[in-house]
Amino acid sequence: MRSVEARLGKKIRAARTMKDKLSELKDRIAKVQTIQRSANEMLESGNGPNSQIKETVGSERFSGLDFLRAFALLMGVLLHALSMYLEPADGSEPKPIAGILFVWIHTWRMPLFMLLAGFFTALSFKKRTLWEYTLNRWIRLSVPFLILWIAIPAVDETADTIFLLPDLVSLLMHHEAPKLRLDHLWFLYYLLIYYSLFAITNMCFGSYVGWLHLSKLTFSKLLLLWLPLLILLAPHYKPTGGIFAEIPTQFGDIHAGSLLFLSIFFIMGMQLMNSQKFLSTLQLRKFIIPVLILFSFVPIALIGWGIMKDEAFSFDSSTEMWVVNGLATCSTVFLVLALIGSANRWFTANGPILSWLIRLSYPIYVFHLVFVYSVGGYLMFAGLDATQVVMVSAMAGIIGPTIIYYLFIKRTPLNWIFNGYKHSQFKLKNEATLKRFL
Repeated sequence: MRSVEARLGKKIRAARTMKDKLSELKDRIAKVQTIQRSANEMLESGNGPNSQIKETVGSERFSGLDFLRAFALLMGVLLHALSMYLEPADGSEPKPIAGILFVWIHTWRMPLFMLLAGFFTALSFKKRTLWEYTLNRWIRLSVPFLILWIAIPAVDETADTIFLLPDLVSLLMHHEAPKLRLDHLWFLYYLLIYYSLFAITNMCFGSYVGWLHLSKLTFSKLLLLWLPLLILLAPHYKPTGGIFAEIPTQFGDIHAGSLLFLSIFFIMGMQLMNSQKFLSTLQLRKFIIPVLILFSFVPIALIGWGIMKDEAFSFDSSTEMWVVNGLATCSTVFLVLALIGSANRWFTANGPILSWLIRLSYPIYVFHLVFVYSVGGYLMFAGLDATQVVMVSAMAGIIGPTIIYYLFIKRTPLNWIFNGYKHSQFKLKNEATLKRFL
């Protein structure tokens, strides 16, 4: 009897053990299924492990694109240093290498910046309402113009005195009407127009224009819609041989060609935000390397063709004009895409250097022009080699504004403008509203 009870007890314990193991196995299967579903969702959305698009926890910051935006601003410093040797003020011959580098940077820099502005605009709508973000942009983009008109000397390379008084100083001292110049900040003026139009059209016609920023960017849409539109607008954006753009010089000026041309990149940037698969494709080596090599050569070839004309950069026939503008536009679009892919592939981690670049790039660009032209002009007339002049003046254009930043901006409310309230050291007790709008 006891042996029967013992055997029965063993069977009961074995059954319980088996039940526990089955329960554990079910839990493991459920976990595997959950992981598999998550993996499938990531692959469908393009956010898999191969995407290499790193986001900080809870904030969706794209490190590669943050770097690229700062890089585009800092390349503007080099661009202005190179510009001194397109038509040297000391009467010397233009430097071909300076011209080639200038045109190569000029080909992609501003379209890239506008595309990134559109991208981060779409990203910001996840955290702010349309009107909160529009007011944020108006505050943070308008104040640099006030600084320009109040404190930054105007640069006139054609005048005997290269530096002219800022608008406000000229008004107070000589009673001259303010010119409301834009100088190197003209692109901020265009961004103000884009943000304003975007807010108004979404308020009035949201159901009709929502597709512009809610749809995805694909290669078919790029090649069949945006690229043809850009080619049609290119002669109005860059009427001089498909190379040199027409830009506004004073507040109130509008050049429809450049405004519309760059607005397409802004819209493409908003659509790119919704296109993780497209972003992943841009990061492939087989896309980046051939595109960078091929389309970096195109603007250089166009320079050579333009110089060889009887009248420099005068393309008289309509065939020549469309060929030039078509090639120039294709090189712009594909260089922009290749640079985005490169940044997302190789600049994927936040670090102190990247954080420094992001924090300083905006104030550096706002204040750099005076330092570049004053140091560069002095060294040029002192007889230094062009390479030395460009390098030293570009460094001055970085170091000078950096000193201004640490002395007058970093620990003051001005940093709310340049880096946003939450990234600034100067804080107020009642900060809820400031966080929303700055």
